[in-house]
Amino acid sequence: MPRRRALTNDQLDALMALPTTEAEIIQHYTLSKEDISIICRRRRSWNRLGFAIQLCGLRYPGRLLRPGELVPEAIVRYVAQQLDVLPEDLADYAARSQTRYDQLDALRREFGYSSITQPDRRSLQAWLLPVALGTIRSEVVAEALMSELRRRQIAAPGPSVIENMVATAMAHADRRVTELLTEDLADAQRKALDDLISLREGGRESHLSWARQVSGALNQRSFARLLDQLEYLRAIGLPENVATAVHLDRLRQLAREGARFSARHLAALSTARRRATLIATVLDTLPRVTDDAISTFDRLIGRLFRRAERRAGEALQRDARSLNDKVKLLARLGQALIDAKDGDADAFGAVESVIGWPQLKVAVSDAKRLVRGDGPDYAAVAESSHALLRRIGPALLSAFQFEGVAPTANLLKAVDRLRTFYMGARKTPPKDMPRDFVRRAWKGTVFDGDKLDFRAYELCVFVELRDRLRAGDVWVRGSRQYRAVNDQLLPKKVFEVMASSGPLPVATPQSAAEFIEQRKALLRRRIQEVAAKAEQGALADVRVSNSGFKITPLNAATPEAAESLGARLYGLLPRVKITELLEEVNQWTGFADAFTHLRSGVLPDQRVLLSAILADATNLGFTRMAEACSAVTYKQLVWAGAWHIREETHAYALEKLARQQQAHPLAALFGDGSSSSSDGQHFPLGGRAEVTGSVNPHKGSEPAISIYTHLSSRFAPYSAKIISATEGEAPYVLDGLINAGAPIGIATHHTDGGGVSDHVFGLCPMLGFRFAPRIPNLNDRRLYTFDPAAESGALAPFVGGRIDEGLIAAYWDEVLRLGTSIRTGYVSASLMLKRLGSYPRQNGLALALRELGRIERTLFTLDWLEDPALRRKTTIELNKGESRNALARAVCFHRLGRFRDRTHEGRQYRADSLNLVVAAIVLWNTVYLGRAVDALRAGGEHIEKDLLAHIAPLGWQHINLTGDYLWGEIRNDPQNWKPLRQKIDLLAAA
Repeated sequence: MPRRRALTNDQLDALMALPTTEAEIIQHYTLSKEDISIICRRRRSWNRLGFAIQLCGLRYPGRLLRPGELVPEAIVRYVAQQLDVLPEDLADYAARSQTRYDQLDALRREFGYSSITQPDRRSLQAWLLPVALGTIRSEVVAEALMSELRRRQIAAPGPSVIENMVATAMAHADRRVTELLTEDLADAQRKALDDLISLREGGRESHLSWARQVSGALNQRSFARLLDQLEYLRAIGLPENVATAVHLDRLRQLAREGARFSARHLAALSTARRRATLIATVLDTLPRVTDDAISTFDRLIGRLFRRAERRAGEALQRDARSLNDKVKLLARLGQALIDAKDGDADAFGAVESVIGWPQLKVAVSDAKRLVRGDGPDYAAVAESSHALLRRIGPALLSAFQFEGVAPTANLLKAVDRLRTFYMGARKTPPKDMPRDFVRRAWKGTVFDGDKLDFRAYELCVFVELRDRLRAGDVWVRGSRQYRAVNDQLLPKKVFEVMASSGPLPVATPQSAAEFIEQRKALLRRRIQEVAAKAEQGALADVRVSNSGFKITPLNAATPEAAESLGARLYGLLPRVKITELLEEVNQWTGFADAFTHLRSGVLPDQRVLLSAILADATNLGFTRMAEACSAVTYKQLVWAGAWHIREETHAYALEKLARQQQAHPLAALFGDGSSSSSDGQHFPLGGRAEVTGSVNPHKGSEPAISIYTHLSSRFAPYSAKIISATEGEAPYVLDGLINAGAPIGIATHHTDGGGVSDHVFGLCPMLGFRFAPRIPNLNDRRLYTFDPAAESGALAPFVGGRIDEGLIAAYWDEVLRLGTSIRTGYVSASLMLKRLGSYPRQNGLALALRELGRIERTLFTLDWLEDPALRRKTTIELNKGESRNALARAVCFHRLGRFRDRTHEGRQYRADSLNLVVAAIVLWNTVYLGRAVDALRAGGEHIEKDLLAHIAPLGWQHINLTGDYLWGEIRNDPQNWKPLRQKIDLLAAA
């Protein structure tokens, strides 16, 4: 294993860099009167200036300036201004080398600075250990070290010494974590951990490999295997407090290592290190298996009803002719009776004229048989599912302990009674089963007077349990996803300390009264303004009537001249292989340096890493990539995938590309850079629908997943998330914005109808974003006000109700706690929104958040009606996302884009790699389109900026995405441009 690399060259450069922004220079390089008094003892102006800049460098970043180092002009100018000397005087500084050394001695003598000594290193190394124990990020430890050096007024040593100290601190922290995890283990627990890497009896895999297997097919056998895995892991008997002294990030780091180690690799570790890794792996696997088991139970229950719906549909199709005959008969009978009444004729005679009484009796009997209920036939579902419920129900209840809020007490009693019944020997169910939790829709099926249909009752219990688990009203001990909603937020004491010590990291008042007053005034004003315009017919392209809003569709905004210019520019771009493109973009950005080794921090072989990323992005897989690329082997690709490619390294690499794309001058013409959009793209899965349960009937009958991607207005993809085809997109809108959108300056976000929900509307302003979606069926979305609907003027017919101020005030602290938990990364927005959106009727926090969303959605709807520019902007941004999806589809060409990964992690890596390659193509296109524009202008052609705003860097006709993947010589010159085509390729342009 190579020596641990704690910091990359970029990180070391950033650590030692002098400040460049005006705010930083003022903050760190403002001299006091005492400073100037000491500095002015130097006789000549250049010596005073050089002495002052050396002092500033010692203060921040905390190091001596190197001989001949180029100091930024802004620093020289600011320091010179304070000393009343000329910035140009610095050129004469330290003409004699002895002067420099004399001044360094003076700096140490006058200001108390010293060079680092061996005792200092030992002291600092001990000081760093607690810092390293609290993080897995070496750069955090390095920044802490530099800060402490500045505090102690010790000049920072060279970069290699800094890196060595950080690496030593991280290694000491690793050893200490190992001790904390293993020191209190009993002998039986040590033996159980050691047995994890032994082979299972009669099998070829270790106990650990078996216990980590993900759920496969959606059936009872898969569910039973998950429970067996859970039982085995619990039997290890790890103490509940075994990891309480270890930082969560370090525990996750160990678990990630354990997930990548085979049993053979684990056996090669030292005993203590192996056991610590296994403990972290078990602690990480237990809640994951628990969540998988509960999720499988959820999907099995859902499949019961899907099958019932399918059978009902098939029955309806079979009975279609009979139903049509009965409808015809009803029409004839009805018309005969109407005619008889109008002519004062005998009604019975009228019936007999249409159909004889015996035939009518038969027809009525047939009609009764054909009658279907408005909802599911619960009795039929209970009858057909009883065998499955009796297999999974007892196993579920014996494996898990359920807890819940007070309104679920009767349901939990029913669960306990069922558990006792299943575990007992009696065959007849108890008669005193709790009934109060049974909803009205079920009562006709479950109860026949005082008689209880126990099969229907069992199904009702499990369906209600599933619904309450989704909502968070009921939770499971040991689960990560199905925890109590309250437990998933920041601990109350931590939140209270944050609230009392300063402003919370949310963009909203901490007082509910202040928030309500502000929003009430704004909403009243906006209602009056828009209503007045509606009455006058002054809303541009909007007509308001009692039947609803009619908005004139937008016309195409891309001029023909822009389309022609785009074709000419793309015709000038050089033809390039995708491998050459990735190498060139990496030279510009160094994005491959983000993929450090999980343990050692060393960088991978560039060709191997890029090949592995390309294998995922194109959907080739490692085996076919090894065949198509002679420069790498299958084993090298697997190694890179296991140790270098992770979700966080993908995120760091994508951020590098996004930042460069956002900063490019040509990209600035594509959009303001502060807005973005997100959209889901459908990808089919291998296997049958019933096997995976990942089917969305609205998107076809095949199993599938969606990649939910965020794209900035400058075409920088900055987030990609795998979601199930059966999930809604709205919960994932905020994940991308918070994790990656905020760092690149996104302020406004657009989605189509799939991303719209009142909860997203409610949270976005709190988290610092403006939510501007294209709302489908706008007429079906009611407006909400603080005042009676009658006060809304022309908009009164569209007001659906009043905002519940009392509910907002009652749950305001919990709303702030939710926003703070999401903003600080304590919990993901998607997890909380899925929990709160599943069954909100019993959850006060969900209801309060819905009221906030109604306020924000109403305000946005008013803006949408009034501002055609907003409507056009939203459409433009969403169209960019659709175009980006076309490029992604072209890159992910193999197997027609069908994903065959079984695990969520594998699918996420594939989505991340696809997004990374798309981002590289976008950046490469942007750079070379900019060069093509410069070439045309250099030839005397005038190109308007307004036309360039319509160009999209999403073309791929000039990029060879298929064939053999060959890597050229690695070049270190980032300005070694490929030549543009001298003559426009009209075929490519077309």
